[in-house]
Amino acid sequence: MLAAVVSHCRTCDELLEDDARFCGMCGANLVDGNFGRSVGGRYVVYQKIGTGTLGTVYRGEQRSNGRKVAIKLLTASDHHDPQAAARFEREAAVLMHLRSPHTVSIFDSGREPDGTLFIVMELSPGRSLAHVLRRDGRLPWQRVMRIMLGLAESLAEAHAANIIHRDLTPKNILVEERATTQDFVKVSDFGLAKVIGANVRLSPVGQTVGAVEFASPESLMHREVDGRSDLYAVGVLAYLLIAGVHPFAHARSYGDMVAAHVQQSPAPLTSLVPDVAGDVVALLDTLMQKDPARRYPDASTLVAQLRLLLSGLPSEQGPGMTVRTDEGEEDTFLSDIPSVPPRAK
Repeated sequence: MLAAVVSHCRTCDELLEDDARFCGMCGANLVDGNFGRSVGGRYVVYQKIGTGTLGTVYRGEQRSNGRKVAIKLLTASDHHDPQAAARFEREAAVLMHLRSPHTVSIFDSGREPDGTLFIVMELSPGRSLAHVLRRDGRLPWQRVMRIMLGLAESLAEAHAANIIHRDLTPKNILVEERATTQDFVKVSDFGLAKVIGANVRLSPVGQTVGAVEFASPESLMHREVDGRSDLYAVGVLAYLLIAGVHPFAHARSYGDMVAAHVQQSPAPLTSLVPDVAGDVVALLDTLMQKDPARRYPDASTLVAQLRLLLSGLPSEQGPGMTVRTDEGEEDTFLSDIPSVPPRAK
């Protein structure tokens, strides 16, 4: 959902900390003019959280009851892409139809008199998977399978409504620590979602949508996509979390990454994590098949496979162990994907 805590000066494009109040390069005042702003006559903006696929996300509050919320704003000055407003409004429309507990809920949306678009969402206390990976290093495969179950359940509802996410990355998946369930998943940032069968085309022909590091082969070849493209991204995510490295970490350019997704197979997971279960290896191999016809047919099937796999594991307490039944040159390209050392044995 949210980018790393850095931003760029709008005057000179200098890279800055996200909470910087002035630019040390050109001296521009960086105090956010949205702080304290009233939105929709019902909400007030307090603090910047970060930048999403479309717009900026802030902490806020609903005036009538004091409820803490997340407010996503796309101001008129941010409409660099003529399609940005359409995609922002599509995100609001998509989220309004999703009710899974594993999908970030939307409470309100609209347009301000000055043209600013807003979406008011639940404020999740969770951390992104990108943060978790940087903090914890590669994760035990048992924990990853439980995280993937929550993700798959969110996607199952979306896919049943003919909605595909198209931008699943570690930054867009949050995990919350709850009293009864650790690593409770919340999927966010449906700004690039596609409604299958819709007549509105929001992406120019021939343009790849979403992060190329998690894009399916068919999307990179500009072929028709469906929910199975999201399942490919789930496989790449799971591999990254278990191995601690992207399956195509050797790619050093956009073209290298495209070629890898389309033509190459990742290193066997067991060569990086010898103790991973064979059923997990088989599951990831199925998800990352180049031909979508050889993947699971839908997210509901993946949910069933994950539940079956998890049913044989003990219900342990602790992080991720609750079984649920319901900038160097070479590093620039993969800079948003944590590179972490293997866990100590």
